[in-house]
Amino acid sequence: MKRLALVFAAAAALWSAACSGGSGNNITPPPPNGTFTLASLSGTYAFVTNGEVFANGAVTATPLARTGSFIADGQGGIKGGVEDVAQPGALPSLAIPITGGSYTISADGRGTLTLNLNANGVASSITFGITLTSVSGGLLIDETSTSSQASTGSGNFIQQNTALCASPMTSVAGPYVFDFSGFDGGGFPASLIGEYTVSGGVITTGFTDVNDNFALSSGAITGSFGTDGANAAGPTLCGRGLAQIAGAAYVYYVVSPTRVRLISAGTSGSMLTGDAIAQSNLPANVNAINGGFVFIAAGSSSAGGGITRIGRFTAAGSSTLTDVLQDTNNSGKFFQTNSTTSTNITFDPTFGRGTFSFTDPQFPSAPSIFIFYLSSATQGVVQEVTVSSGALVAVDDGTLAAQSGGPFTTSNVTGPYALNWSGLSFQQNGQFVDEEDLVGQVAISNLFLTGTSDIFQFTNGVPVTNLATAGKIAFAGDGTGGDGSGSSGLRNTMPISLNGSSQIQFVIYFVNPQLAYFTNNSNSSTTRIVAGVLQAQQQP
Repeated sequence: MKRLALVFAAAAALWSAACSGGSGNNITPPPPNGTFTLASLSGTYAFVTNGEVFANGAVTATPLARTGSFIADGQGGIKGGVEDVAQPGALPSLAIPITGGSYTISADGRGTLTLNLNANGVASSITFGITLTSVSGGLLIDETSTSSQASTGSGNFIQQNTALCASPMTSVAGPYVFDFSGFDGGGFPASLIGEYTVSGGVITTGFTDVNDNFALSSGAITGSFGTDGANAAGPTLCGRGLAQIAGAAYVYYVVSPTRVRLISAGTSGSMLTGDAIAQSNLPANVNAINGGFVFIAAGSSSAGGGITRIGRFTAAGSSTLTDVLQDTNNSGKFFQTNSTTSTNITFDPTFGRGTFSFTDPQFPSAPSIFIFYLSSATQGVVQEVTVSSGALVAVDDGTLAAQSGGPFTTSNVTGPYALNWSGLSFQQNGQFVDEEDLVGQVAISNLFLTGTSDIFQFTNGVPVTNLATAGKIAFAGDGTGGDGSGSSGLRNTMPISLNGSSQIQFVIYFVNPQLAYFTNNSNSSTTRIVAGVLQAQQQP
């Protein structure tokens, strides 16, 4: 069973036709334009990707997650670092030394990153396509394709506070909201969201909601954050330690006191990754939650494929919601929610936990229900718990973010943006069987997008780089999706073509002029289920 993973940073303002058409038309992409240089990537960065791998001799791809830290010298060289790797049903590979490497950066922030590894005396390398969003980090896809391994996956990298490198345990303190997703030890899809408070390396209080293979559970959690005695933290293992959370082992990397990056590290064979974000300034109650919110979730569907949910609602300072929109791609079937009944939102500030729900008249017996945890008044994580015919519809999770800066228009949605999408492509016997990842950069002017991207559709075996990327955003109403008029279907669209191929139809929801989430409309593009992020670049 395939699972989509949203690996662009949850709870922070930071997922056939395209490739086949693109490789044939050979349209020249625009020249790189911007002010990024090799010096724009300088320092220590924590990275993560979720995707798939074909090991040498394998006949099928298997899920693979990477988390680690690398040091860029600002001149095109990698000075060291470490990587941890997890796969479902297997023991993790921990503290693999990054012995060196190299990177390139174009003026538009696009480039490549190669990390040289040495696992138990065996040398290898992995390669990423990257797009900087600022000097503090960016988006990336794994596009490794060698004689010994092919791997792909989407993710991001964030600059670490190196003052915390040597003492990661003492840097984790206070309440955090987390979202871990991936697979359990049996290879079944799993999602964990929740909140915990850490003091002196000990989780003193906490609560989690778990959806493990379409079975729900919830309850209090305990645990701890400590050091790795076999791999002492330091300059080349910046902010790295070992944690126990709800009985499971993780490697963690401290990015800053407000962000911790984690990956499974136990013997159970689980593959879970995610970030924990410091929690602060919560609303006092549900009546203090006001304004528009965008939500996006992705994961596994009970229909046997992947699922994406993306939408928005307006919280009216009460227990009801207005202006609800939702777009669903469920195993290649696309549904639009334009009107709703029985809307509801609850919130308990004890852990920052709440729920929101609504009923689409098309599916009266299956109200859409989501659990959320707020890390602040404007950011949080979500997990879907919708039930249809007595069974859970999906194992999916993602991000909740308050809208700001509207109305969205040609005057404020403009300039350079980084682009990433990730998901599944190529149907085989009715199933989406392969990973698809794209990373690129576009310039937006008068809502037209022009730029360049790399894409890796795993069936093809090799990434396709430097594809001309073009599209156009069309706003409905004020661009927020809800103008208070009660009008239905006020959604924005964003068709994109790669190298002049047939357009891929997307719906796009803006959080603010600098950040938007999108997913494809499967009715117009039946060979993929993908979700992604469009994020404004802050050029140096």
